Amino acid sequence: MEHQPLTYFEKLERLYVLTETRKMLRNQADELRSSNQAVDLIEDDLNKIEQEIKYYANGHDIEELDFTTSSLINPVFYTDFEGIE
Repeated sequence: MEHQPLTYFEKLERLYVLTETRKMLRNQADELRSSNQAVDLIEDDLNKIEQEIKYYANGHDIEELDFTTSSLINPVFYTDFEGIE
């Protein structure tokens, strides 16, 4: 079964969900650290999320991306231009 490549907007949607999840998990990890509890599982999840973010952003760093205040992200970062010369 062939998968259709994701559209630009599908990638944006996934990046939004991943960045919001990352933000929530970071807050939860900070709370656990402050109460001296283990955060190993959360750290594993955060690493997986970081990998997915890099995948959908074609390896570009979007650490401080704020979807609520920015206009649409530059599609050049999220478009595969292989074969274009």
